[in-house]
Amino acid sequence: MATTAQFQDHEITSLVERFGVPDQRTRGVLLVDDEPLNVQALSVWFEDEWHVHEASSGSEALAIAAEEPLDVVVTDQRMPGMTGIELLEVLRDRRPDVAGIVLTGYADQQAIEAAINRASAFHFLRKPCEAGEVLQVVERASAYVGQRRTIERLVRLLANRSDELAGSLALLESQQRALVELERLGTMGRLTAGVTHDLRNVMVGLRTVEWEIAQTPVPPSLRQLMAAGIAGVDGLLLTLQNLHQFSRTGALTLQLSPVDPAAVVRDALAIARMDLRFRLRRVESDLPERLPHVRADAQKLTQVLVNLIRNALQATGDKTAVRVAASARAAGEVEFTVEDEGPGIGPELRDRLFQPFVSSKGGEGLGLGLYMSRLIVESHRGSIRAVDRPGGGARFEVVVPAPATQGDAGKGS
Repeated sequence: MATTAQFQDHEITSLVERFGVPDQRTRGVLLVDDEPLNVQALSVWFEDEWHVHEASSGSEALAIAAEEPLDVVVTDQRMPGMTGIELLEVLRDRRPDVAGIVLTGYADQQAIEAAINRASAFHFLRKPCEAGEVLQVVERASAYVGQRRTIERLVRLLANRSDELAGSLALLESQQRALVELERLGTMGRLTAGVTHDLRNVMVGLRTVEWEIAQTPVPPSLRQLMAAGIAGVDGLLLTLQNLHQFSRTGALTLQLSPVDPAAVVRDALAIARMDLRFRLRRVESDLPERLPHVRADAQKLTQVLVNLIRNALQATGDKTAVRVAASARAAGEVEFTVEDEGPGIGPELRDRLFQPFVSSKGGEGLGLGLYMSRLIVESHRGSIRAVDRPGGGARFEVVVPAPATQGDAGKGS
């Protein structure tokens, strides 16, 4: 059976043939590095099949990009005057139709976040790179650029047509948005594989330090700080693993079993207690007796609540309240709620809050926590939403079907 993506690709191909839209790629690649030998080495790889342009600085690259037809810019990150990410950030505004690839010899998490959030980089490669790897990534970036340009060309053509083509126009615009989101998720998936490996190595060291601290008389505050750090890295590892899995398969694997909602809340509070802000807030819980069990992946459902509680802790000030509750609903569902007394959710974020790369923390982080929470909840055939809390603040509601209404949702993974 054909997938939705295959059906959409067929429709786009039909429109391309119908309107005679030519290949939108230029086969132009711009290589940017302040080391001439590096540029020369890269140029040799591309000279047979690409129109190669070279620049030794960000300013020179911008001048070339303003004049030459390009598909891809491959730039070193560490350059004097203007870094590679700063260059791609400017190009994103001046040449949004060009894909950017960052090369670096430094495992810099902040650079990765900037490449995704600020510069919308297509890919991030660590030096030294093999010729085949670079050529493959550039070819894929060029194909992506060509598809985007084709869609944009078709959108402009269809915009002048009658209402009978409105469905095709909506399809193309939806495909364009999905293409951007999926490519960014794919980029994140590739990046998280390396970051996850590095974090696991860090965890080995942290566990060793934790064991040493346990054998040594140290202040309780140091033990708590160590426990908070390990809990934070554990949570980040779990998010990265889920993101990597979803970026490869388009789905999350669930380990389903009967789960007590009260136990999920208690586990989430125990993990969130490792956050140093937990002690500075009034954290309250409301758990009625004998809640109906849900068929769920306990670890992933706990991850959702931990993320919501930590967001609430960050959104509130000292001595303010964060309330966590679980309750049975008349429709045979269980509802988890997390409320805070913070500033609430601005209207500019409300409609985009559960989309990827949207952060409610002033640009801090990658903006993936609530998106991953939505994926987990929807994988359980549930729903998640954010509303204004009466009296001020935010209220997040997670609804999960109980087994009696879940049908065969618990079958398989």
